[in-house]
Amino acid sequence: MAHFMFATGIENSNPTLQGGRVQVDQMRDCGHDNHYELDFDLAVDLGVNTLRYGAPLHRTFTGPGQYDWTFADATFGALRRRPLLVIADLCHFGVPDWLGDFQNPDFPEQFAAYAGAFARRYPWVQLYTPVNELYVCALFSGKYGWWNEALTTDRGFVTALKHLVRANVLAMHAILEVRPDALFIQSESTEQYHARVPGYWTWQPS
Repeated sequence: MAHFMFATGIENSNPTLQGGRVQVDQMRDCGHDNHYELDFDLAVDLGVNTLRYGAPLHRTFTGPGQYDWTFADATFGALRRRPLLVIADLCHFGVPDWLGDFQNPDFPEQFAAYAGAFARRYPWVQLYTPVNELYVCALFSGKYGWWNEALTTDRGFVTALKHLVRANVLAMHAILEVRPDALFIQSESTEQYHARVPGYWTWQPS
């Protein structure tokens, strides 16, 4: 019998703005830090059977090989007590301050180490999105200048995308070393542009 995954997620975005002076923390800003038990109950009440959820990376990954699992232990423990299948969302648009941004060539290996540590800490988690929306993250950080490194160059975009892709692949390998039956659910944007005047650019034979 086919299993339909009715999923939603709780956003754990954490990019930096204004040249790194402002750290976005959507879990904190929406009140989830204080109301996560209620948020999980509401997801169950909605009939959701799968929840994409992740610890705030910038608060959890405190340095090379250093992790503060306090909030993750509380929230993932609460999730495990509920009838929810969890998709662990490990990197959502931002990195810890000590890693800088997505131009840092050390990011892929450091993130893979974090992913492996996460898998060892929560071995009951099988589903993962290692890096969320790689294209969007690289575009906004390296080409549009909106987030993180706030660059507006092709080189900035390609470098960010290269590091994000490598981080995603290395993280998958690190997770599989701990949980060989892990499954990866990648997320990415799908974009379609519609002309404001549809017939304006219609080609006419000469």
